Amino acid sequence: MKKKAFKAAFPYTIPIGIGFLFLGMSYGFMMQSKGFSVWYPFFMSMFIFAGSMEFVTANLLLSAFSPVAAFFLALMVNARHLFYGLSMLDKYKNTGWKKFYLIFGMCDESFTVNCTVTPPDDVDRGWFMFFVNLLNQIYWVFAATAGALLGYVIHFDTTGIEFVMTALFVVMFLNQWEESKDHLPALVGLICSAICLLIFGSSNFIVPSMIFIIVAFTAERRFSKKPEGKNPPEFIKYLGTVLPYAAIGLLVIYCLKDVPASSTHGLPEAIAIVFIVLLHKWKKNTLLSIGGGTVLYMILVQTVFR
Repeated sequence: MKKKAFKAAFPYTIPIGIGFLFLGMSYGFMMQSKGFSVWYPFFMSMFIFAGSMEFVTANLLLSAFSPVAAFFLALMVNARHLFYGLSMLDKYKNTGWKKFYLIFGMCDESFTVNCTVTPPDDVDRGWFMFFVNLLNQIYWVFAATAGALLGYVIHFDTTGIEFVMTALFVVMFLNQWEESKDHLPALVGLICSAICLLIFGSSNFIVPSMIFIIVAFTAERRFSKKPEGKNPPEFIKYLGTVLPYAAIGLLVIYCLKDVPASSTHGLPEAIAIVFIVLLHKWKKNTLLSIGGGTVLYMILVQTVFR
């Protein structure tokens, strides 16, 4: 039973593993460049297993201790999992102890496979979904750890490699912008976060931004003519739909929060972001856009803007 499920799940995870290899190694390199030992990306990728949040956590660990801000930021970044969980309620029935790992290991990519793929009749669905999650997490843990280890072996100037986090969220923002016809949530995330950054400063703007964003969505929902259910979960479902878009906008601003105080006045960041946008519009390749933008930024800060 397990062997059949593994063989059925493995082919669906190969493309995901290739993508994870690049992003995970970039994450490992970034962690090593910030002074973290290899054990940090290893254990973080094992126990957090939330790609975008792991990038953010690297900065949180180097910032002032603010557990409330970290909690709400993690909740907002992963709000889409409210949606995922509701979608998988029926599929997770009768999976026994595997349900706990299926819930923990449900990343975007695993959700896509488990939600859309019907395994063969002779393959147990529970074990199929279990191996999809497990293989994807193995790919991510391996890539993150390998990136950190290679950072010790391959010696080169890593100045600017932290921009990979900015590039990641810019590309995620572009992907969401193209996929959704309603751009209001993304704009709310960007504008509310930018305003709070200007008012509260780079060290204290996260929580006010989240409050501002939720208030904005509450007001929009109240004054719009959209049908509203009688039960509070209707509004929660609405937030689960719009918050992921707003969260990416917030994270873009979060990555650029120290730019106003920089000696380069944000010019290398602006050039790299414009390059990412143009490259992504042209090639429509997430990994190429992230990698290309990061390399360009590293060249700019190491040569032009030294």
